[in-house]
Amino acid sequence: MSTPFFDAHMHAMNLMHPSFSSFIDSVSESFTDFVASGALSPGYILSPQLRGQQGLITALNMFNIFDRPIGEIFATMEEDLSGSFKSHEYIGIRDKEKVNFRYPQAPYIQNSTFTFRSRSYYTYALIPLVMDFSNHSSDEHSKSYYTAESSEKILGYIEDTIEAIRWYRSVRPQGLLEFYPFLGINPRMHTLTFIQDLIEKHIIMNPHERSQKKKYFSGIKLYPPLGGDPWPEETREKEKVSLIYEFCSTHRVPIITHCDDQGFRGVNARLAQTYTDPERYKEVLKRYPDLIIDFAHYGRQYNPLSKRSIKSLLGGMFTEDSWFSQIVNFMREYEHVYADVSFSGSDPDFYVGLNRYIQDLDDYSKSRIIERSMFGSDFSVNLTKIESYSAYLSVFHDSPFSDDEVHMMASVNPARFLGL
Repeated sequence: MSTPFFDAHMHAMNLMHPSFSSFIDSVSESFTDFVASGALSPGYILSPQLRGQQGLITALNMFNIFDRPIGEIFATMEEDLSGSFKSHEYIGIRDKEKVNFRYPQAPYIQNSTFTFRSRSYYTYALIPLVMDFSNHSSDEHSKSYYTAESSEKILGYIEDTIEAIRWYRSVRPQGLLEFYPFLGINPRMHTLTFIQDLIEKHIIMNPHERSQKKKYFSGIKLYPPLGGDPWPEETREKEKVSLIYEFCSTHRVPIITHCDDQGFRGVNARLAQTYTDPERYKEVLKRYPDLIIDFAHYGRQYNPLSKRSIKSLLGGMFTEDSWFSQIVNFMREYEHVYADVSFSGSDPDFYVGLNRYIQDLDDYSKSRIIERSMFGSDFSVNLTKIESYSAYLSVFHDSPFSDDEVHMMASVNPARFLGL
């Protein structure tokens, strides 16, 4: 049987799951750092196409998804690929193709088959990332009058995700979707015992558990901007992350870590970028060389002040950014380092730049990177940049990568990453 077409990085959440108060608290700690971080840069969200009225319509579109239960979000994605929705928006810059309104000539799903480029797939696999928005607020540290109590928000999010998968399977027994969710853990927010119990209860450690559906989670999601240092100095915190890395190395459990300089934050922007920098994983990979890890978003840096290369600053070439370069170096040095194109793939120029960079490499480096790159969407967060899930797929469909390379990125590589 052929491998599925994978979306190796997506989010299904509603407005109950994130901790918006933590995000506002992190911004209020240093608004200057927040602005300097690039969060308001044209390259990230505030592009010319998404300003004014179009920006409001984009927000409306995204919150229409966030208002739904997780199971309905999964079903909506499948319906979108089946052609159930039509674009209503034609507002924008005249005489210029609007990136966020690209669509396929025919629906991607027809007759119970997903067709993309020259291949047909009979299963469409999602890797939903369940983020750990747990918080330990207190009257001492919070600036809010109505200080929230400490909350293990990950527990409710886990149950909602499991229930959503069960719901989808019950209402669509012939549906194309398969699920390989990743469990979010923010080590800073939990005790060592809590983390160990969470892993043992939910993470699949062998094929038998997958076939018997005793557990649902195929990997672990780390999100440093929420305050988790990948390699902390403090002994107790280092014990927590070491437990995760040791477990994942021993049981061949993959990790996906956030790696662009934006996103949801639980600490101030400067500290979030310090933790997110792939350099923080140098010591981790040195100690755990068999660790299977995906650096999400290919390390995009939207903050021009963080780029070391004058050439990249002037030309906007992300392939010369320090984070991108570090990830590529990891790929060359370690056997199990991957990167995904989620969110970054909203922009056709990203694929053009990545393809040009790869084609200029020697044969060994070229194959190494192609075999370690994965397609991902960052849905539904990517609706800040693009109108729909189908539109995001269309940008990838029109990319300069060959049919074989697209198949590698969307099918072969994610299957290998998961150990299927």
